[in-house]
Amino acid sequence: MKTFYTLLATAALGLGSLGAWADDAATAASSENPQRHRHDKRNTVWIIGADPQTDDVWMLKGRAIDIYAQTVKPGFQQSGVPNFIISDRANKAVFGIGGFVSFRTTYDWSNVIQNKDFVTYDIPMIQTPSNKQRFRMDASTSRLFFKTIVHTKALGNIETYVETDFRGGDNVLRLREAYVSFKGLTFGQRTTTFVDLDAAPTTIDFQGPNAYTYQRNLMVRYHLQISPNWEFAVAAEMPGVSATTPGEAAYIVPQRVPDFPVYFQYNWAQGRSHLRASGIIRTMNYYDNVNLSTITKVGWGAMLSGRIALSRAANVFGQVVYGEGIENYIQDLNGNGYDLVSNPLRSGRLQTLPAMGWLAGFQVNFSPSWQMNAAYSQVSVWNRNNYFAQAPDTYRLSQYIVGNLFYHITPAFSVGAEYLYGTRKNADHAKAHANRAQMMVQFNF
Repeated sequence: MKTFYTLLATAALGLGSLGAWADDAATAASSENPQRHRHDKRNTVWIIGADPQTDDVWMLKGRAIDIYAQTVKPGFQQSGVPNFIISDRANKAVFGIGGFVSFRTTYDWSNVIQNKDFVTYDIPMIQTPSNKQRFRMDASTSRLFFKTIVHTKALGNIETYVETDFRGGDNVLRLREAYVSFKGLTFGQRTTTFVDLDAAPTTIDFQGPNAYTYQRNLMVRYHLQISPNWEFAVAAEMPGVSATTPGEAAYIVPQRVPDFPVYFQYNWAQGRSHLRASGIIRTMNYYDNVNLSTITKVGWGAMLSGRIALSRAANVFGQVVYGEGIENYIQDLNGNGYDLVSNPLRSGRLQTLPAMGWLAGFQVNFSPSWQMNAAYSQVSVWNRNNYFAQAPDTYRLSQYIVGNLFYHITPAFSVGAEYLYGTRKNADHAKAHANRAQMMVQFNF
């Protein structure tokens, strides 16, 4: 009964305090179809040098929003169209500045995850008085972003973008994305090409599903819209290896070759549905200090993902990914030393472990103001060369379940509630679970 009253108090405080993560209705509409987003009183647009006597200022403002909206990608953690846009009289230079203020209240019970986000890898395997219950507040996901779109004769539209949040150490400003893009080429830091941004649910939880392949990489990418239905992308991305090494017998050395992700995507239903086939190949270098040699291991992965519109109001989404040495691309395993692990049969040698992740869910927009999401996600790692025998407390499998409801009070102001349940199972079959309830509000500007 005490837990029930605590949850009620958390809900009341969350709604009263106001904190959010979900996209607002206007931004979501513009992301799905940029041409649907026309200028209205929600957007503040300045046209520099316009003459009210001779120019159709209203048309110029609408065109500036359309130019910006055409560069917006829909999906997981995408920022959308801001409320403040500046354009020149000819709409050849468009500048947008936006962001949101976000605040979340969270209550955990039964094995509290010591993390702002619901990371199933971090579920404690033993319950103690210190991790039985916990109340938390967080505003670090608040965000700022800036974009310019400049039209040139030689290269067409050149897009530059910078995005930050406050997820650095001690809540300092952190660079999320910074890139320049033109003619299908992208140079800079952006979400990896080995992710389908539209194949995941909108969540209050900042981490999102444990099997999702979301991260931001430095890259050179080429994207080609082959036809209205078909698109293709390939990239060379900054490699990052997270390994568990056997003491001084082996250690990671600087990497020499980029990771190479690629995808083909088929779109239909005016872009509201798609299926994507993705792949990645990567090399990982380490030094064998027993045999005194540098070794290169190859990692690879394949993924099928997509989102299918069942109607104007409802759609389903999901992905399945499988590979070896790609654990750093999977949310739950990122940074936890699973790209390479020791080979018990060969001293000084490292090996890859097979891993698989999948998620499935649905989204229902009851009206422009109400949205519901629900999803299930699972990650599993397989044994090789009897590795689990020497590390019985190694993570073996986890599950992530989320359900939420968002209400858009105004196009820019949203509140939501969410429940999360997760489990972790180790190689020795030890198992634990965790629960989290959270409330949020977000104001976009």
